[in-house]
Amino acid sequence: MAYANFSKFQKSEDQVFINGEVDEYFIFENARMESKKLADVIYLVRLEEQDGYVKRIEKAVDVLKDRHMKKVVLSRKQSFSKRTSDLEILTQLLDQYPEANCYFFHHPEIGKWMGATPEILLHVEDGKLQTMSLAGTALYNENKTHVWGQKELQEQQLVTDFITENLYKTGAIRIQKSELKTVQAGSLIHLRTDINASIDHQDIDSYIKALHPTPAVCGMPRDVAMEFLSKNENYDRSFYTGYLGMVDRDKASYFVNLRCMELHADHVDIYVGGGITELSNPTAEYKETVNKLETMKKLLN
Repeated sequence: MAYANFSKFQKSEDQVFINGEVDEYFIFENARMESKKLADVIYLVRLEEQDGYVKRIEKAVDVLKDRHMKKVVLSRKQSFSKRTSDLEILTQLLDQYPEANCYFFHHPEIGKWMGATPEILLHVEDGKLQTMSLAGTALYNENKTHVWGQKELQEQQLVTDFITENLYKTGAIRIQKSELKTVQAGSLIHLRTDINASIDHQDIDSYIKALHPTPAVCGMPRDVAMEFLSKNENYDRSFYTGYLGMVDRDKASYFVNLRCMELHADHVDIYVGGGITELSNPTAEYKETVNKLETMKKLLN
């Protein structure tokens, strides 16, 4: 039987399983709305929040320089007033991100979540596994070819190495990696490597365990980064950077829950984060989270 799964960042916590049942099937007609310009960045920057986040990054960089970690992903959330209905926000989401995996999740005990994630955790079908390494973020500029810095390239390589090594340890064979590419996701661009492999068993959960959480949402080494986050992030990520997807017999498609928001009666909480390495500039890392905030904040206007 098919079912949907919605899991938190900490997989040891509650997960939601829903038997798959198609209530209604429809094709969304893209309205081709004009892309909204970035909001006033000053409005998105809250000095107290910026100061706290920058200090956490500075602490992380100090630890990274001591070689205890190679990378850690620090996140935060910010609340904004909600002036439109959930369905209006969903319509904007579907229109702005037609190539992402868009979802609207509601459960009476969990609440409401919405997102448009560009990152595949894994897709398994007929003995073939597909996943991707996604890291690095910059604003898209159609008139300029972006030149990635050493920090972003190093971060991307860490994620790629982690995924390929863990797939091999779990039993995957014939692991293949694509060339590194720059991909666009709304108003942002990222570095991406596609990874394919053959698997000799269909224990999907073992591959999820091997991959989640990847260094793209946690850090590396994973246990060291997780311990740092539990002591320093100072809030509950909940379903942000968890995963969601559908399983139907031996076929599964899971996505990392990035670029998402939690919806309440009169406001939304938008979650964002960034990968920190010893080469990170704390102020620049904070600005990156502001850019990521805007990708969801503009849906509320």
